Amino acid sequence: MRKGLSLLLTLLMTSTAPGLRAESISHADVAGLTRTVSEIRGQLRDPASRKDDVRALLSGRLAEVRQDGAEPPLALDRLATAGKLHTVPIDFMLAQLRLQTARHFNVEIEKALANRAAPALFIRGGSMTLDQLLAEAANSHPGALQQKGEKVVSHWPIVIWSDSALVIAPGQSLELSTEDGAFILNSGLLTVDGGELAASDGTNPALNAFRPFVATAMTGAVQARRAHFKNLGFGDSGATSGLSVLGAALFPSKIASYLTDSSFENMSGISLENTHRVVVSNNHFSGGTGPAIALKGVTGAQIRDNVITGTTEAQAIDVQNTSSSIDVTGNILIGNRGSGIFVANDARDIAITGNLLSGNGRGGVSVVRSACVTIADNIVLSNSQVGIKLRASHALTLSRNDLVANAGAGVSIIDQDENARVVVDGNVFSGNKSGIHGGAASEVALTANDFGGQSPILLDGEFAPYVPHLLRAAAGPDSDSRALTIHANTPSADPVDCKTGS
Repeated sequence: MRKGLSLLLTLLMTSTAPGLRAESISHADVAGLTRTVSEIRGQLRDPASRKDDVRALLSGRLAEVRQDGAEPPLALDRLATAGKLHTVPIDFMLAQLRLQTARHFNVEIEKALANRAAPALFIRGGSMTLDQLLAEAANSHPGALQQKGEKVVSHWPIVIWSDSALVIAPGQSLELSTEDGAFILNSGLLTVDGGELAASDGTNPALNAFRPFVATAMTGAVQARRAHFKNLGFGDSGATSGLSVLGAALFPSKIASYLTDSSFENMSGISLENTHRVVVSNNHFSGGTGPAIALKGVTGAQIRDNVITGTTEAQAIDVQNTSSSIDVTGNILIGNRGSGIFVANDARDIAITGNLLSGNGRGGVSVVRSACVTIADNIVLSNSQVGIKLRASHALTLSRNDLVANAGAGVSIIDQDENARVVVDGNVFSGNKSGIHGGAASEVALTANDFGGQSPILLDGEFAPYVPHLLRAAAGPDSDSRALTIHANTPSADPVDCKTGS
């Protein structure tokens, strides 16, 4: 019966309303998309590559991912005064790390320090370049820093105080010693302008899992453009995750953090927590455990035009813990271990638009216990599990997405509250295990979706009995505008206010 209904639907839904993106995808189209994504993935194997390197391939259905409207370049902040180099006892520095990063501090870090008697380098009172830091340390603290070819190797931890800055200029490279347990605690401004910041090769003898990291906390900010970050971070998201920006409500940073046009190679990830006004754009993340970009309690972030490939343990982009006003746009997320994009735990006002998600191990997009999420104009192709999964969330809109050849359902809607609402409008379903799967769902409104290439299962789970209703809606004289509403809420059900959260 289901096969017969699918064939009938193909005949009835040969076209969609003018102006809608929904347009059937043939087997040849799927094969072409698959070949193009494979070519994109091949060209992105170089960690130094960017989205611009594959822009010519983003045509046809992939044009939504191109996002040609370039944003003006962001200007780097500078401090006018010159900084001074001091030292602080390592115990003081560790106490500050505990205080400023709270529960995110990994107590095992103390084991990694090769010499607990050695102090930490302490920059304060203004700005200092890497060359100045090297010269000052050579005069007063021999052994703290070492010139090694074109690199400056730090054997001691470095503290950038709240009134100071460290600048790594074009062509410069700062390497943090893994064997010595070096890392950076930044409460001021860390600028990497065309330079490199990396962890050294080798293993820490006392803590094998240790890798150097950069923790920016409290009033601190980090700004990077055309930079290269490599091998930083260990553990989950938090202070040690590689590159972190951990804000504090009582000490908000007056300088915005941003990371643009840079490469992140074999990094645990970027962790942004309790901060705001963050921009992460046009970067390439390759390898690393992931999440490549993790947001918790973040307000007003733009995550756009990034390439993320090959996370080994977690999702590519992770948005959680009351994060709000987050724009995830124009990213290419291919071959990551977890979901391409994961939104959870009271995240709100999230826009996921114009992304390419393919070959991700736990599906394309997952939204769990969140509200006011728009998922539009994305290509969700050949992911393991579900294309877009919605669970225990409300005020959701799915529009003009291509859901193609995913191993699970194109869309799955489960465990909804009784007054939750989901709009599924103008999407294309083709070659998924099933079109839309429902389980313990509330109101779902289907309008002008194209199921022409979706065979044999159109609606699955508790939605399966609605296939005849879907066919009748598609065959009606106003099929382009008629909505099939499944499990309609009562008229008295109040809509969600996405601004106040009520």
